[in-house]
Amino acid sequence: MKVLGNISNEGYVCTIYEDEEGRVYFTADADIDADGANGQNGKQPAYTINDSGSEFLANGGMKITNGKVICAKSWARSIVILDSDNEPKVFPNGIIASMTWYRHSGKSMSDPTAYVDAETVPYIVVPPLVVQKTKGIVRGCRARVTYNGNSVDCVVADRGPKNRIGELSIAAARALGIPSSPRHGGLTMPNVFYELWPGQAAEGYELQSA
Repeated sequence: MKVLGNISNEGYVCTIYEDEEGRVYFTADADIDADGANGQNGKQPAYTINDSGSEFLANGGMKITNGKVICAKSWARSIVILDSDNEPKVFPNGIIASMTWYRHSGKSMSDPTAYVDAETVPYIVVPPLVVQKTKGIVRGCRARVTYNGNSVDCVVADRGPKNRIGELSIAAARALGIPSSPRHGGLTMPNVFYELWPGQAAEGYELQSA
């Protein structure tokens, strides 16, 4: 076992470990990620033009100005599909489509269905430290999250900022009995156990190099 690093910006110190077989694991809190939920499976989208999606526009770095959704933060342009004016593109039913790090092969970056649906797919989010410090490919690899004696198999489908850890999709939280609302859910205490196996593809997914 070796230590890959520590992240301490969540109000506690999270130590990330790697065992001899390459499994990476850590115990952290549970923030809820809605990215990739674009209504592609008949479920609620993460972001909409009237801020009625599962997630606040503000949490995606956006705001409504003069009746139009714009990027309030520069980083918002890295998580939503943009139109020709470099602002969020509006899709049918007023959906603002968000992206995940994992994109299904053969689909365009501008296709809302190209991304992993947080509403229906259990996935986890990893910080850059995990991607940089492991030998195996992380994007698309299999993962597992355990909470209160229950476990759910996941895919690593998104990458978060360097100072954040402990994040899972709406579907993963729901499966574990964790409050799954991106607006009001999640857990603040580090009581959730995360595991991932870099280099081993999750069922139905492929490994994608960073």
